[in-house]
Amino acid sequence: MNQSPRLDAAERAELTRLLPPPGDPELPADRHRLLKDAFMQQITEHPAAAPRRRLLLLAAPVAAAVLVAVIVATITLNRSTTAATSPVVAVAAGDATKVAPLMERVALVAGKKPQVPVGKDEYVYIRSRTAGLVFTTENDSGHLEAGVDAQVLGPVHSREIWVPASHGSEGLIREEDDTFGLEGATPNSRYADLPTDPAALLRKIYADTKGQGPGPDEEAFDFIGTALRESLLPPQVTAALYRAAAKIPGVVLIADSVDAQGRHGVAIARTEESGERREWIFSATTLEYLGERSYLVRDTRTGKAGMLTGTTAVLERGVVQKQGDLPQ
Repeated sequence: MNQSPRLDAAERAELTRLLPPPGDPELPADRHRLLKDAFMQQITEHPAAAPRRRLLLLAAPVAAAVLVAVIVATITLNRSTTAATSPVVAVAAGDATKVAPLMERVALVAGKKPQVPVGKDEYVYIRSRTAGLVFTTENDSGHLEAGVDAQVLGPVHSREIWVPASHGSEGLIREEDDTFGLEGATPNSRYADLPTDPAALLRKIYADTKGQGPGPDEEAFDFIGTALRESLLPPQVTAALYRAAAKIPGVVLIADSVDAQGRHGVAIARTEESGERREWIFSATTLEYLGERSYLVRDTRTGKAGMLTGTTAVLERGVVQKQGDLPQ
């Protein structure tokens, strides 16, 4: 994985000026909980009833995503479903005024990275650590509904994914000891070929996601998050995505966040209508993208304010010849 250029003293001072004072990171002892049991958020035995699964971390067609969810549901529910609580994080106030300056600095760093060529028959490899919500019990009907049946955060675990560079190839996901094919997986080119002008890019994103989900701004933010998380993009496309994200209403800066690897950073976040905040985390030293975190900002049917609902840390990206290969 390419190393990001480190910031000089003046740049670090400017970044510090942009950030609001961090809050007290310490929580009461009784609010800390161990991560428990297995992975997946919104599981059902009936694919037609499956809710949208954001933390699958790949924008695959619905049929493929549901197939993976059903397979993992069986594995998850057979392992252990005894967890009763999820970790709780502090819900910090966000600052909308500092989003654009930070995103501009992040974009400048991203735009200077060397481009990694991806052949049309190759695969983009991403290695990460991740965790998502899992149902705690099975009910008599076997049907479980997110927001109704109890869920907690599963344990942080390893994840590897092989994303085809172009249409027509099957993807591959390896979660711990389980491996799943992704027929019809969204190719890396879906994001790599996006416009490099931020205004044109944002118009295209809104057009491509029109009518999806609860609202256009939420869908645009989610689209960019997917593009950043599991793809390998030309530097100028990555920079354009950051600049476009700064234009989405409701986006705020969070002074301190933590990814699934325990790395602290500054975050850009947006709260969904459901009450779940999704954060993209960047290193405060290099401004490199680290991963994501999501949690509830208010009490909902899923849980109490501060309940952690997902966490990810991207550890490696590369290009390989075929599924299962590792970058050299």
